[in-house]
Amino acid sequence: MTAPPGLQAEDRPDFERALHQALRTAEIRAALRRNGATGDADIQRLRSQALVASELIATAAAPEYAAYLRQRATASTTASTASTAPAASVRSGSPTPAAGVRGLLPVLAVLTPALAGASTAAFLLLGGLLGLLDSQRELADALLTAGLTSATIAAFTLVVGAACLLVTAVRHRTPAPDPRPRPRTRSCPRPRPHGLLRLHRHPPTHPPHLGHRVDAAIATARDAWLRALLHRGILPFLRDRLERSHSPSRTSRVQSEESSQKSERGTT
Repeated sequence: MTAPPGLQAEDRPDFERALHQALRTAEIRAALRRNGATGDADIQRLRSQALVASELIATAAAPEYAAYLRQRATASTTASTASTAPAASVRSGSPTPAAGVRGLLPVLAVLTPALAGASTAAFLLLGGLLGLLDSQRELADALLTAGLTSATIAAFTLVVGAACLLVTAVRHRTPAPDPRPRPRTRSCPRPRPHGLLRLHRHPPTHPPHLGHRVDAAIATARDAWLRALLHRGILPFLRDRLERSHSPSRTSRVQSEESSQKSERGTT
């Protein structure tokens, strides 16, 4: 069985559900009883005929189906654009000055005490060696002074760096899980509207701020297509098939009654 022209594979179950609902309507059931076809085999035969003629049936609701496809395409385009925009901005955007400063502070907190400590060791070592020579006494004193200054700077930056690291660790600490069990709230089920068909919504793939609006537009277009498909396509086709199957059986009954009457007259 081929799908109707333009009917996508994901919409084929909706077509079959609409056909199943049409076969369960009181009008079609009454017409089947008038024809004497009340068994499952007769219903399945009528269903198979409708599926074979699905190309003709689907064309009756072609405008509504085209509008439904447009709404779905618009939703998918909006979702793909919104999902790729943040990733593109992250890939192409440059880091902000605040982010650069925050990333530089931990590096300075580690490197500054290390460099100051190395300078302190170098100055003190050179000052001590030059202090052994009487001719370099002034240079040795200057180097020792510089070493003490570097030691002071190293100690200060070490304390500041440790404090910064501690503050950062406390700020990024994850809270401990709450051991108390949370009460479960039972959500009352929403009453389903008494519509013609139950709508099987597609999973949302668009941003939350557009979700309700896009879902409502898709649901409205889908419901309009299914109603048109049922009332303008499937039900008229079933009525026509039942009328055609009813006419020969009625004619055969009339002919059998006439032949029986003639045979009764001949015997008399």
